[in-house]
Amino acid sequence: MSKTDRELSLNFYKYLCNVIGTEEVVKTRRKLFCALDSVLRHPTFTVISSGSKAEGVDLNGSDYDLMFVLESFQVYENMIKVSLFTNKTPIIMDISDTKPGFTKLKLFDRSNKYLRHIIQFAEILEKETYISSKLFREDHMPDCMIIHGPCQSNPDNTIDFARCVRCEEWITPAHPWIYRSRSSWPDHRLVMSVVKYGVIFVPIGCKGSVNEDLEWRISFSFAEKLLIFSFSHTQLLCYAMMKIILKDIIKKKYDDLICSYFLKTIMLWLCEESNPSEWHAGNMIQCLKGCLRRLIYCVKYKTCLHYFIPENNLFESRFTDNQHKCLLDTLHNICNSLWTYIFHTDTFQRFREEQNNSCSPYLTASSLSSLSYTFLDLPFHSSHRTQIIPFIINMNDTEFSTYMLARFSNYWMQSPDGNAFIGRNKSVYTQYQKSLHCIKAGLYHDAITAWSFLASLFYKHKRFHECIDIINYTLSKCTPDKIMLSMNNSLSEQTYFKTVKEVAGLLLTCKYLIILPVSFNKPYYLLPLELTSLINDFGYTYGFPAVVYCQMLSFLCLHHLRDNRGKLYALQDLELTIQEKYYIQLNRNQLKIANNCLEIAKSMI
Repeated sequence: MSKTDRELSLNFYKYLCNVIGTEEVVKTRRKLFCALDSVLRHPTFTVISSGSKAEGVDLNGSDYDLMFVLESFQVYENMIKVSLFTNKTPIIMDISDTKPGFTKLKLFDRSNKYLRHIIQFAEILEKETYISSKLFREDHMPDCMIIHGPCQSNPDNTIDFARCVRCEEWITPAHPWIYRSRSSWPDHRLVMSVVKYGVIFVPIGCKGSVNEDLEWRISFSFAEKLLIFSFSHTQLLCYAMMKIILKDIIKKKYDDLICSYFLKTIMLWLCEESNPSEWHAGNMIQCLKGCLRRLIYCVKYKTCLHYFIPENNLFESRFTDNQHKCLLDTLHNICNSLWTYIFHTDTFQRFREEQNNSCSPYLTASSLSSLSYTFLDLPFHSSHRTQIIPFIINMNDTEFSTYMLARFSNYWMQSPDGNAFIGRNKSVYTQYQKSLHCIKAGLYHDAITAWSFLASLFYKHKRFHECIDIINYTLSKCTPDKIMLSMNNSLSEQTYFKTVKEVAGLLLTCKYLIILPVSFNKPYYLLPLELTSLINDFGYTYGFPAVVYCQMLSFLCLHHLRDNRGKLYALQDLELTIQEKYYIQLNRNQLKIANNCLEIAKSMI
């Protein structure tokens, strides 16, 4: 390799680190999602974060998949392996008459003992009781969700939820993967870690199959995540670049003809067959071209073998002749004019525009946007507090333990059993101290949520003067230098966050810099009674724009104190906040909530 090629590769590598994220940023993103998986543990299911974001690649439009592995079911490869010493419902694989990579799942015992758990998903085929993947994936689907493959997805397809079942053993169709000849990656220890987990079954059949609605896809999501976590940063950047080419170029012309899973499969094969020493920053350009050439080869010969079950050709019957020719022409054009195509993608154009419009000498991607996923609807229950907290405390990273504990503490603040200021003085004092401990722990969650909940608590118990004092302090923190957290924070905000975090650490940065909606969880114990009419079937949580909520709460306090002049001033402040959209996310839901609060306030004048 010439000195010039090496220098160009190094410069391109550094540039990609700014656009996609440095090695440290990727590690932080992964830690966030691993921490979220730990906190979401539940006696009835285990959570596995997957998709691009959980892998550490947080591109605009990247998806986030949450897999809920149900603990009440256990899949076995055959009846001989069934354990009778378990409370789980045993399910048997049936790969007869199914394409490689798919299986039917049948009930081991049709007695009432097992059938009552799964009767709503059962279908009889040739005197056997099978579990319908179609009925399973559509079960308990909220009105606001849609079906997307095996998942229930939100309308903008940014988050996918899939309920799955698991086999705790490595299945026979994937056994050759363990022993096949490979360069040096993955090493034996990594292979054993992958095998130890087993496999997952997601509720979707092979398209066009006679029994499509009964079939389940054999998923290796957990295995794939472990393997990608072992990628060098150069490998991950190449993987991310292929995703950018797919999203910004190929999908615009061919929709879902090529999907990101194909790219992941190709990357895994390429990493296994190559020498790991080739994947370094000084060889970045050649590595990327190698990935693109492998994609072209696979499309040319219509062959993309599943990484774990090679008998499953993912490109089988994928293209019509015309689609195949056009796609191949496009890929060749990209390869022949690589830089023209790359630097005109939406991702790179957006980066350059922000760079040109920023007063900062440079911009760089950070882990900021990943923080927003820790504020998803979390299915916490008071009875499971003793199981969840040890998981948080025992995380290997103290900073992340504290951060997730803060998230959990703000949830617990809303539980009725922890916040009833009633009874004798000693009892009230004890309850107050418990709430205060929660507030202190929750302060590292963000700049204002813990204070907003404390104000709500005082309002709940008609301590209006104290409530107003806390609100005024809370609003004083809502200065323009803060960052309103979202799933798509700008690169300027990400750079600002990264700069502060490097100096102050994650906890202090979140405590003093981040603002997000004030979200109330069912049963909405801390939500003022006057605002409960706003609750609908939106979901498990209901979030108010931060400043709007504080000003509305101040208005309600003044209303109860019969301070009519104060109410007018509070109403004016609320109107100005909504007019200026100050710390209000620019989406229809948040704007609607803000305007509804304003209407309620006006009706009380």
